[in-house]
Amino acid sequence: MSRRFFIKILIALGLFPKKFVEAHMPQDGYEPLTSIKFLRQIITKDSRSSRMIMWQSETAEDFKVEWRLIGEETAHFSEVVRNDFIYSCALENLKPESLYNFRVVAGERATSWQNLRTAGDGAFQMIIFADSQCEHYEIWQKTADTAHKNFPDAEIFSVIGDLVDNGEADYQWRAWYLAAANLLTERIFAPVMGNHECYGVDWFNALPTGYLNQFTLPDNGSKKFCGYFYSFDYGAAHFFILNTQFTELDKLKPGLESAQEYFFRRDAAQVNRDWKIVFMHKDIYDYAQDKFDDDIADKFLELFDELEIDLVFTGHLHTYRNRGKIFARKKSARGTTYILCGRAGDQKYIEPHSEIDDVTFKNLREEPESFIALNISASEINLISRTVDGEILDRFTIRKGS
Repeated sequence: MSRRFFIKILIALGLFPKKFVEAHMPQDGYEPLTSIKFLRQIITKDSRSSRMIMWQSETAEDFKVEWRLIGEETAHFSEVVRNDFIYSCALENLKPESLYNFRVVAGERATSWQNLRTAGDGAFQMIIFADSQCEHYEIWQKTADTAHKNFPDAEIFSVIGDLVDNGEADYQWRAWYLAAANLLTERIFAPVMGNHECYGVDWFNALPTGYLNQFTLPDNGSKKFCGYFYSFDYGAAHFFILNTQFTELDKLKPGLESAQEYFFRRDAAQVNRDWKIVFMHKDIYDYAQDKFDDDIADKFLELFDELEIDLVFTGHLHTYRNRGKIFARKKSARGTTYILCGRAGDQKYIEPHSEIDDVTFKNLREEPESFIALNISASEINLISRTVDGEILDRFTIRKGS
C-alpha cells in the first residue's frame, strides 16, 4: 500500500485534520512528505526580493526547497540549513510584487505547493497581535482564526512579544504553531521578543534560546545580539523590531542597550520609506504610578522624538490603549503615536484608567482578546482595533504631514 493511498484512507475515516491534508497531498507523482511540521514564512530585510522558509521535522533528511515563479516553467532548488530539528532555507533574487510557489522536497516525497507573494513598494495590510501566551492555546487559536477570517488580504503579521508563556518549553511552541496554522498560511511572520521568551523552564531568567532557534531573522550587524532586534522594509513602511528585555538579560548577556541604540540610530539614518514604525514588547507607561515607566520610557522616549518615529506599538500590559501623539513626554499635536496592543491569549491583567489614554476599553475587568489591522499606504495609515467578538475598540487614520 502506498503512503498516498494510506493517507486517503485516513482522510476518508476523518482521522487527519484539514490543514494536514492540504499540506501533504503533493502533485506531479510525488509521495506525501508527512514529516514536515509548522511550515512558515519569516520576514527578511527586504521582502520584495527574498523570503526565509522554515519548518520542523523529527527526522534528519536531505531536504530541499523547490520554488518557481507563477507563469514560468523553470523551477529552482535551494539548499537547506539544519539547526537541531529546525530547518531554514533562504530564497533570494525574487521579483517584487510577484506570486511564487514553493514546496519542501525529500527524495521522491514532497509537500503540496504553497503560495509566496513578494512585497512591492506601496500599500499593504498587516495584522498585529500581542501577548498570545496561554495556559490553554485554543484562546490564541480563536484570536488568530478570527483575524485570519476577517482580514484575508493581510500579507504580514506580528506578535508584539510573549508569543508563548515559557520560551524554553517546547510544548508551548508546538501549541502556538498548531493554533496559528491558518494565520501562517501564505503570510509572512515578523516576531518580537518578549520577557516570557527569556524564561527557563524553572521560571528564572534565561537566554532566549527557544525564540532564537524558532526564527532566523534579518541580520542586525551584531554578532553578540543576532536575532535580538532587527529591522525590515515592507511596502511604504520601515519597521524597527526593538528589544525591551534589559531586566531579564543584562546579567546574562550585558550590552544589549548600547548595541541596540547603535543599530537603531544607524538604521534610522538609512530609511528610504514613507513611514517609520517601531514594535517592542514592554510599554512606556507605569499605570500603577500613573507616570512614564522609569526603565522603558527613559531608554526610548527621547530617542523616538529625535529619530522622528511615526508609530510605536507595544504590548506586555494585556490591554488596548491609544495614547495619541506624545512629544517631549507630553500629549501633543505632533510627535509619535503610541498604541498599546491588547492581549491575544488567555492571560488577563487589569490596568487602571489614566488621562494619558485617548481610548480605553470601557469595562477593564471584561476586556476580551483583540487584535489590530493596519492598512498602510504612502500617504496614510488606517488602524482598526477589533475584539474577537466583533466589537471595534478603536479606528483612526494618520496622514503623512498632518
